Amino acid sequence: MLSKKKSQIGVYGLGVMGRNLALNLEKNGFKVSVYNRTTEGEEHVTIDFLQNEAWNKNITGFEAIADFTGSLADPGIILLMVPAGKAVDEVIGKLQPILNEGAIIIDGGNSNFEDTERRVSELANEGLRFIGMGVSGGEEGALNGPSLMPGGNPDAWNDVKPFLMKIAAKNPAGEPCCEWMGEGGAGHFVKMVHNGIEYADMQILAESYHFMRDLLGYSYDKMAALFEEWNHGILNGYLTEITAEIMHAKDSDNKPLLEKILDVAGQKGTGKWTSIHALEFSVPLPATTSAVISRFISGYVSIRRDTHERFGTSGFDKLPHSDTVVEKLKQAVKASRIMSLSEGFFLIRQAALQNGWKINLSAVAKIWQGGCIIRSELMKEAESSFLKEDRIDHLFTSAFFARQLKNNSEGWRDTVSLAVLKGLPVPAMSAALAHFDSLRCGKLPLNLVQAQRDYFGAHTYERVDKDRGEFFHTEWNK
Repeated sequence: MLSKKKSQIGVYGLGVMGRNLALNLEKNGFKVSVYNRTTEGEEHVTIDFLQNEAWNKNITGFEAIADFTGSLADPGIILLMVPAGKAVDEVIGKLQPILNEGAIIIDGGNSNFEDTERRVSELANEGLRFIGMGVSGGEEGALNGPSLMPGGNPDAWNDVKPFLMKIAAKNPAGEPCCEWMGEGGAGHFVKMVHNGIEYADMQILAESYHFMRDLLGYSYDKMAALFEEWNHGILNGYLTEITAEIMHAKDSDNKPLLEKILDVAGQKGTGKWTSIHALEFSVPLPATTSAVISRFISGYVSIRRDTHERFGTSGFDKLPHSDTVVEKLKQAVKASRIMSLSEGFFLIRQAALQNGWKINLSAVAKIWQGGCIIRSELMKEAESSFLKEDRIDHLFTSAFFARQLKNNSEGWRDTVSLAVLKGLPVPAMSAALAHFDSLRCGKLPLNLVQAQRDYFGAHTYERVDKDRGEFFHTEWNK
């Protein structure tokens, strides 16, 4: 403790993210108070933090929650870094009676945006201001600069803005990767969609790895070199970069570490939430949803092993080396990731319209250029597209991205076709392609579906030769 003055901000919850955000705040010139629950197994968390990472820094720890809140300068700003769900409500219940009117609580966890909407309203009635803030960048980002997506009670923004802008990552233009997203649950909604795009992009890269490994027979070093090559131009980004590094990694026996990792992918729920809420908003989200489903499928290890024994994978015969096939695979990755990004922005746009959130999509693209997991060259182009074109219904229809899809669609289609013919699953690439084809189709066969609905359920239908909004019914079985 270097100062007896009151702290400018408090951090409640000293897990990895909470500790690193506290350190980030302190190194940016802020005096910080910290608190962690003292239940069994966590009695020494605060003192361990103070004696190690926070040693000789302007950070003060407390064992009593009232002392923690009392150490904060008015109005009292607390950043909660506790697990989403019930734990957030429990902590709020403890803080609410001892906070001064006008105090601000920032939930920096991956909370469901609907919970954030409720908390903003409930706490406003109690004279407290609540912010739900998406934080992306993992533990490294928390320490060195994350991408921050705050939203909630707008009266709190000016009070927290100096802190958040200072600790946020900087994009390539040197601007803070932090913007006010909007009222209510807007911030946590945008973070949720960020994670959905993350799921899709990871799955697309995994499918390209599968293609190289099982159809092209590439070594891990050769795959690493290809991903490094891809990490230039439009595919440049954090996920491409770390994929190359993973391909290079060796185990203690000098064999590829990736080969030793069980092919089961976990999840914490935000990708699933994205798909669920997309359905509730009637927004198609095929790439992300296929990525979520792929993680589900990966967990059924015994079923997959049994099915492999029964049906085999005889289609995985190696292809002769072809630079053309590799180039087409790259085109498929480009086009699929463009559709994944476009789907995400479209979901944000539609949800904002339905919830009355004034979310600036170019600002979202700007703050996703640094600190966060999905930072990439594509994000710079997305910001530019939203700024140049007054209204974009779907990002892929903007001039830059439309040109990219036209230039890469043949390779995309050929890659998906080849994978299907060989029996190699490419769910995200194929779902993204089907979405693109459906949106560009002038006349879908869904008139038959509507006729079927009218046949068995008298659900009526509209006619192409009548005005929209006029409905008809036919007695089909007369």
